[in-house]
Amino acid sequence: MILCKVTGTVVSPVKKPELNPLKLLVVQPIKPDGTPDGADMLAIDYCQAGIGDRVLVAVEGDVVKQVTGSADVPANTIIMAVVDDLDITITK
Repeated sequence: MILCKVTGTVVSPVKKPELNPLKLLVVQPIKPDGTPDGADMLAIDYCQAGIGDRVLVAVEGDVVKQVTGSADVPANTIIMAVVDDLDITITK
């Protein structure tokens, strides 16, 4: 999973039936300090995230199929959690 910030929404008048109940959001990978860390991606919103939210996005494997319960969902990125707070502790 990677840390991202929601930067926009996608409106699609026609999409596969498996995607109908789900929102599509544009997410920007970020570093823990909030600075950008990669190209924007399109992700299925599974957590009612909104623009400006920090989120955890799963981008590998069959996570989308496992979470949605459908093998027909044509996506490989999904928002799994909204991050309310981030606390990083470095120990030596």
